Amino acid sequence: MYTKDYFKDKNIIITGASSGIGEALVEEFSKLDCRNIILLARRKEKLEAIVNKIGKSNIKFYICDVTIKEKVNELYQKICSEVGDIDIAFLNAGIKDTSIVQNINSKQIEDIFKTNFFGVVYWLESLLVDMQKENRGTIVVTSSLAAFRGLPGNGPYAASKAAISALIESYQIDLMATNIKLILVSPYFVMTEMTDVEEKQNTLIWLTAQKAAQKIIDGVKKGKPHIVFPWYFHLFMYILRGMPSSLYCLFWRLLKREG
Repeated sequence: MYTKDYFKDKNIIITGASSGIGEALVEEFSKLDCRNIILLARRKEKLEAIVNKIGKSNIKFYICDVTIKEKVNELYQKICSEVGDIDIAFLNAGIKDTSIVQNINSKQIEDIFKTNFFGVVYWLESLLVDMQKENRGTIVVTSSLAAFRGLPGNGPYAASKAAISALIESYQIDLMATNIKLILVSPYFVMTEMTDVEEKQNTLIWLTAQKAAQKIIDGVKKGKPHIVFPWYFHLFMYILRGMPSSLYCLFWRLLKREG
């Protein structure tokens, strides 16, 4: 378990920092005594607006497209040369697609995997070189409860998240004998730009990005290997995951009939 001062004097990077959970993490960390908070995303104007709004000198931003391996490594080296070693990384960049197999589009699926899967892999490859030399560091990877089982209308997204969840769970075991911590985050029902849900629509089911960020930070402080929320959808997905395929298909057939 980490101490409550775990984030003090730490260099922290956050991918996907221009909106949603990433932006909320920046706001939460700005209240703590971090050494530097590094924002990474593709949209320069969004990053500038966040930095200007918070107005702290230890918050910096860099333009980053996580889908380009060479650019990720170049940027990592640049950041390390300017601010020092990275202590904690939040690999949070992601995109979503809601489509059914009748509209299958291989290019669209490739794009989702480039961001949601390889966008994490490229950063892991850069980060772990130095973290293994120092035998220290924390990497927090955002997946989704959609990874638990294929949900209708979310095939490519669920597949990309299932792939990254399996990868991180495997790597967690590989790193058990080290001081490097890999933490998996599986959220759902979070109000973000990606989910396109506004706070006024349903605050009973949906969490704000700020609450999600707080749950993530609290989970990291407690040293949890897997941070999952909200609990009610976690329970629902846990039940679905345990269903045999025939019962799972019957469940959705009956649900669609009722709808």
